[in-house]
Amino acid sequence: MANIIDRIKITIESGRLIDCGEKVLVAFSGGPDSTALLYILHRLSKNLKLELAACYINHKIRLRAVQKEIDFCSEFCGRLKIPFIVIETDIPAYAAEKRLSLEEAGREFRYMMLEKLAVEDGFDKIALGHHQDDIIETILFRLFRGTGPQGLLGIKPIAGKIIRPLYNISRPQIEEYLKKNKIPYMLDRTNRESNYSRNYLRNKVIPLIEKRFGAGYRQALLNYAAIVSDEDIFIRNIASQILSRLASFTPGGKIVVDLKRLSTYDIALRRRVIKLILEQAAGKIGFGSFDDVEQMQNIIGGKLSAVNLGSNLTAARDKNEMVVFGKKITIKERELEVGKKVDISEISSEMKSRPVSLKLSRKETRKDGLKVNLDIDKIAFPLSLRNIRPGDRFTPLGMKGTKKIGDFLTDRKAGKYIRDEIPVLTDQKGIIWLVGYQISERCKLDNKTRKVLEIEIRRKKHAGKNQI
Repeated sequence: MANIIDRIKITIESGRLIDCGEKVLVAFSGGPDSTALLYILHRLSKNLKLELAACYINHKIRLRAVQKEIDFCSEFCGRLKIPFIVIETDIPAYAAEKRLSLEEAGREFRYMMLEKLAVEDGFDKIALGHHQDDIIETILFRLFRGTGPQGLLGIKPIAGKIIRPLYNISRPQIEEYLKKNKIPYMLDRTNRESNYSRNYLRNKVIPLIEKRFGAGYRQALLNYAAIVSDEDIFIRNIASQILSRLASFTPGGKIVVDLKRLSTYDIALRRRVIKLILEQAAGKIGFGSFDDVEQMQNIIGGKLSAVNLGSNLTAARDKNEMVVFGKKITIKERELEVGKKVDISEISSEMKSRPVSLKLSRKETRKDGLKVNLDIDKIAFPLSLRNIRPGDRFTPLGMKGTKKIGDFLTDRKAGKYIRDEIPVLTDQKGIIWLVGYQISERCKLDNKTRKVLEIEIRRKKHAGKNQI
């Protein structure tokens, strides 16, 4: 046990958890894990040239016990000459506002505030006291709650600024080190209670497992999780490549998937691709339950036409495509001034217009519907941009009578679930451009045209979020 500091130093150096000379913020509660972490990092600070500080998060749940912990932590840091910070919040109120359990709210707030403090005060790393037993508890907790391979090894030694130097040390080893070196610490009585799921695992389930299978179960479970995690990364990369070939983002952030191509893949790969779609649509790694994935499988197989998912997401079939989308997009009406750019944030785009010479306009005319040329003398200014409204009609180029925009888009096989992000450009007489599709016959160039207005819509270059 005398080499525990050396073992942690090896973990830090081999995993590049901390670079020499960095500022490290330690999450410090006064419990055995965080106390050992702070003390050992203090012992290593001279060798690694570390600048340490400790932070206590007061959840305002155990008021009397918390004050004792704060006093202990303050005194402990004072002896080690380490700056001590206390952050307070009303976690029960926060949990009610966010509709989270106390356990989830405490964890979310803790990470949020530590990250915020690190940015504000220039800390390079945030050290947490998670150890080998915490990893075991997380693996079992996620297995029982339901998780895919990507969630099996949820605690990693380093993730961004978050580091876990005790990653390879067990709880008994930590407690023995503290006892042998006569290092004081505080005990949270709630850890002995089994009301919370993690505490139940720690106090009831894991002792039974260890009694039956011996202490070796820890390493066996960690080895299994490591193997599954590596395989998951490999399969995930393959699924990502597949997704990039058969799906795309619309300007409004919807994901459109080619069902015919997706259905050709083995069910295991299909599940992984669907999982990636759900994560990207929700903007959250790990999003999407097994049931969500299977419901989307039913859409692929034609058993369902649409399904409601979490985070206000919907997956729906539209002929040979599946569209995954959130709330309906409403393009706010705005004026388009000639010579100025107009931001259309709802669809991550911008529109600009400019007068051009007749000769240049004919040379630059495009067929993709994203840049058009109109006869400026036929336009009744000012111009307005808005979304499609029920009953909208216009006279498409080459036609004499008017046509409903809905019918026009149906003829063009434009998916019904993406129409809310198709803008129309109007003048005082009506629609002059169904953006991305067709201009109005009324404003076309002809032999009498003398002045031309060029209008173009472009996807913003910084709309990198919407990349498969």
